Amino acid sequence: MLFSIIIPTYNREKFLPKAIESVINQSHNNWELIIVDDGSTDNTKSLIEDYQKKENRIKYIFQENKERSVARNNGIKNAKGDWICFLDSDDLYHETHLKVFYNFIKKNKFKDAIYFSGVSFGDYENSNQNYDTSGKNNLEFVLINSLGAPRACCSKSILLENKFNPEISIGEDKELWSRIAIKSPIYYHSNKTFIEIEHNNRSINNDNGIANLKTIKYIANNTIVSKKIKNSLISNAHFKISTYHISKNKKIKAIFYLIKSIFTNLNNYKTKHKIYIIFSLITGLNKQVLKGYIIR
Repeated sequence: MLFSIIIPTYNREKFLPKAIESVINQSHNNWELIIVDDGSTDNTKSLIEDYQKKENRIKYIFQENKERSVARNNGIKNAKGDWICFLDSDDLYHETHLKVFYNFIKKNKFKDAIYFSGVSFGDYENSNQNYDTSGKNNLEFVLINSLGAPRACCSKSILLENKFNPEISIGEDKELWSRIAIKSPIYYHSNKTFIEIEHNNRSINNDNGIANLKTIKYIANNTIVSKKIKNSLISNAHFKISTYHISKNKKIKAIFYLIKSIFTNLNNYKTKHKIYIIFSLITGLNKQVLKGYIIR
């Protein structure tokens, strides 16, 4: 079973080596790694060329800067594997990542499907993850769970028919899964085989949340989901904008979006946490205390 792993990258020479090595160290050896350089201006190219001298399963593709949706689509087009996985250049796979998918795919025997792994934040945790399975169907499952592209393993045939939307730069994976979920089987395992590395330069940390809100509204308007799910998605999107303004010490804007988040979805069980954050912002509570209340 050949896996094609696609890494889109842009000026990530400091992070990229560990990502590459986490692929090289896979216990399942039948893979190819396609690194799509989205117009880097640092030493990314020479770094990858050094790896290619030692590992002939690594392919390098350079393109003009067009964002990661285009980069991933470019990788899909050039992939030879029947199954495609994704990895961001600042994250890692545990050595069993492909092996667990291999066993899982063989067990379920679906050739046209999408599978998701568990995720660990920081160091690898040899434990399982609980998914929110309260959704009524596959579409609601992918919308209410956080399923970033590096957690996915998808049959190539599906991805040739369903590409990442080039017009979307934040939340592009959720939008793609929402289209796939309507007509394709979805499976997931709860082993945390993907490792997300937190750092200040992550693109998602530097986003003010507005682009994510637009993506969520786009998904809500282009799919048939219940009012409850729609309100929850938009509420969480407003909350992410608020947490961005918290990090920038912009209290008024933070409170504004927190209030929008609360009133969009009053019955959400996390509402009390949001109210606590408003109280903390008004009273000047230490930001470090707030950190535990920020929902990803």
